[in-house]
Amino acid sequence: MIFFQCCNVLHVNKIFSRSLALSGVALLSLGAAAQALTIDPAFVPERTQMTLNITGGPTIATANAAESRPALSLSKLYLGYWVLAHGAPEDAAKVENMIRYSEDGTASALEARYPQAIPEVIAQFGLSNTHHNGFWGNTTTSTNDVTAFLEATRHDPVAQPLFEGMRTAAPVAADGYAQDYGTALLPGVLGTKFGWADDRSSHATASFGPGFSIAANTYGSRDQHTEDIKGAVIPEAPALPEVTVPPVNETSTTAETSEMATGAEIKDHVACVDPFGVRDALISDDAALPGGLLRALPGCA
Repeated sequence: MIFFQCCNVLHVNKIFSRSLALSGVALLSLGAAAQALTIDPAFVPERTQMTLNITGGPTIATANAAESRPALSLSKLYLGYWVLAHGAPEDAAKVENMIRYSEDGTASALEARYPQAIPEVIAQFGLSNTHHNGFWGNTTTSTNDVTAFLEATRHDPVAQPLFEGMRTAAPVAADGYAQDYGTALLPGVLGTKFGWADDRSSHATASFGPGFSIAANTYGSRDQHTEDIKGAVIPEAPALPEVTVPPVNETSTTAETSEMATGAEIKDHVACVDPFGVRDALISDDAALPGGLLRALPGCA
């Protein structure tokens, strides 16, 4: 997992420029961060299914990860996507909070208006282990399908309210249940959708992070769910590759170092490798930075 220290870019100086260059490379390394989260399915009890889907890479899953289990509130992701893509604007505006607070009432109202939503999303994304069964609360799915859906939509502008709702999940859901367990507790996770049965007999979580999606579904308590997930994580995952940062020549007067770039230009340069906007926490649009930083940082073609 990569941690960032945000700096005050209102007082940009040469020392900060060097720090920002290092932070920029760390930001651009986010795509490899999934390699720092590795699981061993052999350590997951049968009561739990689990899938780690690495963006552009392998999928690591338990043997039962294709089993269709109660989707619980994870089905709101499927419902929400359809409403965002096809629903009336006033209904689409409700989706983010439906995800953030896991609002059952909102889900039921939206499905009553758009009964075709989940079946059409199942067909659109080829979710072969997912079945609507007539009602969002009766929907079954698999962790393979959930992570495949998250990977297919994570860069889709239509789906961004889903991911924003996951990223800002409320500590307590609309029904009073705490949203603080499962895959949300893993290193590198940026956002999570939580699910639980009314009688608390089963729990599910689905999360995304830089370069990965992960989901788990447990026939058991929230503590068992969390225990099974944490038990599968390999403590000593491969480290991120080292990236050499070209030094900033603080005394140079050449055009390469004397020309300046704005923070907005730097952020545009790295936008395609930072889909979750980490750059916005590091750089202000009006910051004055060395133009050489544009050449030092790999970015969008």
